Amino acid sequence: MSDQTILCPNCHHPIPLTDALTGQLTEHIKADLELSLAAQKSALQKEKTALEEQKKQQAELVQKLIDQEKKKIWAVAQQKAKENQSKELQILQEQLQEKEKKLAESDKLELELRKQKRQVEEQAKRQELELARKLDSEREKITQEAKKQEAETQQQKIAEQAKQMAILKKTIEDLRRQSEQGSMQIQGEVAENSLKDRLANTFPMDDITDVPTGITGADLVQAVNAKIGASLATILWESKNTKVFSDGWLTKLKRDQQAIKADVAILVTKELPKTITNFGQLNGIWVTAPDFVVPLATTLRLHLTQLEKVKRSLEGRDEKITMLYNYLTGNEFRNHVENMVLAFVEMQKDLDSEKNAFRRLWSKREKQIERLLISTSGMYGDFQGIVGGALPTIQQLELDQPEVEVTVSLTSGNLFD
Repeated sequence: MSDQTILCPNCHHPIPLTDALTGQLTEHIKADLELSLAAQKSALQKEKTALEEQKKQQAELVQKLIDQEKKKIWAVAQQKAKENQSKELQILQEQLQEKEKKLAESDKLELELRKQKRQVEEQAKRQELELARKLDSEREKITQEAKKQEAETQQQKIAEQAKQMAILKKTIEDLRRQSEQGSMQIQGEVAENSLKDRLANTFPMDDITDVPTGITGADLVQAVNAKIGASLATILWESKNTKVFSDGWLTKLKRDQQAIKADVAILVTKELPKTITNFGQLNGIWVTAPDFVVPLATTLRLHLTQLEKVKRSLEGRDEKITMLYNYLTGNEFRNHVENMVLAFVEMQKDLDSEKNAFRRLWSKREKQIERLLISTSGMYGDFQGIVGGALPTIQQLELDQPEVEVTVSLTSGNLFD
């Protein structure tokens, strides 16, 4: 410790440091340091307190700013949510209005379709009733006319019927012999011609053409109302005159129908399939016996005509046409056709019965007139034997008169006109 010195700040003279001096200096420096440290601690404490206060104020300010920003953000979020909700609500309302509008239009369209369907059904029913009334009226007219003509010109009709029956019997006998001697092709041609004549006589307004022999296709093509305007429908006819029914006929007739785009195809055959009694539909083809040709053709022609009129009135309305097509190809339409054809057949049978009754009456009158003519001829012969040439000649009782009348009847062609 004796070697330690310090320099005087004024004279720069070294001063040795003793323990006493060192202790004083140490105490003095320690006291100064403690005071300085206490002051620094106090200043630091004040600064700390001020900093904490400032930090607290800043925290409060920051929290206040944060709260304000939160409020602003919340307000903006609420505003945006309200705007978005309003827009979504508006969009939903617009969509709901659009759906309600479409639903109303759909309901309106469905109501219109149902209304038109009811109108079509009612019209079909009215037409069926009108057809039945017309048939009854025509039947009554035919009956009254037959009775009237029979009452007014009874003797003349008896004579004409007698001649026509004789010619008809001879013609039938000739045809029977020709049919027995002819080939199957000739028999088919006869049946085809008979079918064509029946259709032409029944439907004079239709254009009925046949397919020439040797050309692939059906026998007859019937264009409905073609002679008075545009054809309303096309019916394809095929006639078979064999003893065994073949399913291949249906396939061929179906191809022929598709080739000429006919609306209906009808197969006329004496030998029917086991599933059909008098007439019916098999694989989309109508199959009928010859006796049911006219009733079936009348019914189908009526429905095809009405269907074409409805189609023309509903052009551009595919859904309605589809509904009508489904109705036409469904069981309900088939039942209507079958019921109408059966009613027509029953009426035809009644009319045939009445015709047979009149024929029996005419035959009775014919026998009576024949006996009267025989008695008159005998009396005329007796007078000729007694009086001789002075007796006036009665041409109707001469020998050559019946031959002349028969010749005239054969050449006049009244039976076949």
